Amino acid sequence: MGLLAWLRRHDAGHLPSTDTHLTPDIDPEEDLFEGLYLGQAVQGHLAWKKRLKSIVVEGRQDDVDIAQVAPDDLCALGQWLNGPARARYGKLPEYARLRKIHAEFHLTAGQVLLNSRNGQRDEAEKMLRGAFSALSDQVQLELVRFYTAARPN
Repeated sequence: MGLLAWLRRHDAGHLPSTDTHLTPDIDPEEDLFEGLYLGQAVQGHLAWKKRLKSIVVEGRQDDVDIAQVAPDDLCALGQWLNGPARARYGKLPEYARLRKIHAEFHLTAGQVLLNSRNGQRDEAEKMLRGAFSALSDQVQLELVRFYTAARPN
């Protein structure tokens, strides 16, 4: 199913709202968008979700630098949003929403790590399952909405 079809099904309530079902299947013809590989962006954020879960829930030791996680402009999506996408699509409301949600995602990931490292494992796990998970899903959804609004017809 292409991104537009996925978005229509999601917005019509035909997809479950659990995060395991939010990931769209990205058609190879839709993957590269203005220099950003959408599939890599989505998979990168899903990988962070798994990595944080292994740190917080499973207690795995990891030397992740919070200063490399919390900023929203160090990952591929963030670099793209703060560079080429801003120049071309910065006036679109979908761009502004995606940027905002993406920044919140990174700040929350940083806070989850900070709580975990400070021995506040219960709070870290609560954030991971709550705010962080919701923001992860929202980044995917807003990325698809942005793509739908910005793509050439």
